[in-house]
Amino acid sequence: MRRSVTVALDIGNVCISLHPDRAFRAFGLAPDAGLPQKIVDSFCDLECGRMGEREWIALVCEVLENRFSETEIVNGWNSILGDPVQGVPERIRAFAGQGVRFVYLSDVSRLHLDQISRTFPCAHLIFDGVYSFDAGARKPDSAMYELFESRHGVPDLYFDDKRCNVEAARKRGWEAVEFTRAEQLDRIGDLL
Repeated sequence: MRRSVTVALDIGNVCISLHPDRAFRAFGLAPDAGLPQKIVDSFCDLECGRMGEREWIALVCEVLENRFSETEIVNGWNSILGDPVQGVPERIRAFAGQGVRFVYLSDVSRLHLDQISRTFPCAHLIFDGVYSFDAGARKPDSAMYELFESRHGVPDLYFDDKRCNVEAARKRGWEAVEFTRAEQLDRIGDLL
């Protein structure tokens, strides 16, 4: 009998490419100017579940001097999310077909997660997710990894594009890979 394999995946720049500059353009801001600090600070609160989506949208509308509708704010924010990382969907499909359970482990807002659920071609193959808005913290805070372990145990492999997140996972005894290209997911095959 084949053993169960669980793979933890970060979303941004592992499953979906991220393009923050698109939000700057959507809001009429110069990319090198950055977002107003009040929006940057509030985004952390949004991702960690300390601020609701409606409250966040209202704050962004106010900071941007009500130049944009709520729909334009949401669409502008979601424009950060790009295409799937090349080669990743094919590997998720192939390994999910062999019984691998994929679980997101990601710093993400509900706004972005809703968009990813609608547009990522393999979203239906993701078994579950552990998100910053559930943990009340973002990686590399231990609360994220602890919540994952309480729901799914220690994953067989974990892929994240940020070195600090990979190092935090390794300190917990996880087999963690700093993601740079889709071919790294082929390591999953060694577990089957």
